[in-house]
Amino acid sequence: MSVAPPSFMPPLVGALGLAIGVSLAIQRLKIPYTVALAGAGIIVGSIGALVVGSLDTSGAGALSADLILFLILPPLLFEGATKMDARELKRNWRTVSMLAVPSVVLNTAIIGLIIWILVWQGSGDRLMYALLLGAILAPTDPVSVLATFKEAGAPHRLATIVEGEALFNDGTGVVLFSVLLSLVMEAGQSAGIATTVLTGIGQFLLTVLVGAAVGAGLGMVANAALDWTGDHLVEVTISVATAFGTFLVAEQFHGSGVIAVVVAGLMVGSYGKIVKMTPQARVALDGFWEQVAFVINSVLFILLGFEVIQRVEDVGQRAVMLALAAIIAASLSRLVIYPKMLLTPYTGEEKIPKSWNHIIYLSGLRGSVSLALLLLVAHISEHPEPGTTPFPPEIYSDIFVMVASVVLFTLLVQGPMISWLIKKLGIIHGSDGRTEEFEEALATIVADEAALRELAVLESAGLASKGALARLKPEAQGRLVLAQEKLNQLIADPVFASRLGARTEARVLAAAQSALEDAEIVGLISGHAGSDMRWLINTDLALILRSEEGGGEVPLPRAKVAKSDPLATLIDSD
Repeated sequence: MSVAPPSFMPPLVGALGLAIGVSLAIQRLKIPYTVALAGAGIIVGSIGALVVGSLDTSGAGALSADLILFLILPPLLFEGATKMDARELKRNWRTVSMLAVPSVVLNTAIIGLIIWILVWQGSGDRLMYALLLGAILAPTDPVSVLATFKEAGAPHRLATIVEGEALFNDGTGVVLFSVLLSLVMEAGQSAGIATTVLTGIGQFLLTVLVGAAVGAGLGMVANAALDWTGDHLVEVTISVATAFGTFLVAEQFHGSGVIAVVVAGLMVGSYGKIVKMTPQARVALDGFWEQVAFVINSVLFILLGFEVIQRVEDVGQRAVMLALAAIIAASLSRLVIYPKMLLTPYTGEEKIPKSWNHIIYLSGLRGSVSLALLLLVAHISEHPEPGTTPFPPEIYSDIFVMVASVVLFTLLVQGPMISWLIKKLGIIHGSDGRTEEFEEALATIVADEAALRELAVLESAGLASKGALARLKPEAQGRLVLAQEKLNQLIADPVFASRLGARTEARVLAAAQSALEDAEIVGLISGHAGSDMRWLINTDLALILRSEEGGGEVPLPRAKVAKSDPLATLIDSD
């Protein structure tokens, strides 16, 4: 039997294969994965253009509008919402709200007006297209930023503000995009500016309210379902049904599926995952949605690079002008965060350090959500619905070049600057310096204890000179005394001591893990019993490594306890 595969399958499989090859090739290179994917897409697209002569890279056949809306956007948004720290979000909700929702409207307007003037010279029939471009670039993508934050040891509050801003930017940005797109595609656009604006505002409010109501309702249903089962496979399946089902139901009631998914994801992530889910389900849930987001990002950035060739050829020499105009517009629109941050003390929340403003500004990267919206426009431009205004292909080519330029600029230029600026401004570990003091004191004790033991061995064997012993011993002993005093002071501090709880738990679990492996080796327990117990221990250890307490302040063991444990030698020396 001969059955033709769906039209999206060959490009999807090819993109995944290319993504795997790229990930393997850049293991030792310090290149952002998404940038490498886009570069690979450009290379493959160039080869295809040379071989075939012309390429249909619109994505319309591979990714339809329905596929983008119902299969790509929900998991991207749900994954971010379930990982949001509800406690920190609650503490900073005023700041997050001030940065997020108004910023979408302001960024859309600022980007749109700048592009309308610079690119389309204020042409009346281009204003709505310029605003549509602004809506595509309004959502921010903090995925790579948050990884940088964790690596650099940035404060948890700063990470929460950036992540919360991006999450709500995504929700409101997609809603605003949908409203503007429907206005652009309406057959009759002669109703006037006032009527258009009022229609857009009414449609925006209605879709947001209906979407939020549906998301809250189905979020409660999902949490109730999680309470009824203890099977981690069923629990993860419930999350999948919630992500896609919430979007579908909200759209059926003419609400925003995006807002519904964000609200439901926040409810599941802040309550259902913490209170109702089993430990195994929590680990499986995060792993599953991380994998889904990774696959989607891989496909989107491959398609971005693949289509760059076609669109640059379409716009010709205007490509450089379009890229510069878009980068300037996006950079200027991001400046609105500075006056907003000045209002923080008046919101009732703790004042945010001025140095954080620069990090928040740079954290406004554009990524997967902007690319998904861009592909949606690509499909509509190639396959307009009956009764709607055709989307001019030349305008889409302009929009594509501008969006791609901003996405690549933020990833290549803004992203790498964040880690450097965090260290330059001293924004690390809450800026209290205690973690660094702890690490330095512990490192001094471990190193000088080992040095003193080695000096004692050499002295006993008659292999050390008296001059060296007389100089090295007092130096090491003096450093040990000072380091031990500092360590005792830090551990006695209840604020800092709370940071060490996760490390203590992780060491205990790692020791238990090691003991089980040794018991299996000597035949004390069966491999089956050891495997079951290790699964439980690995689950608990993974939860600690993913927790707020374990994710920043001190390093945690990620495997079994080392055969040579420095702490064991310190205890012996006492």
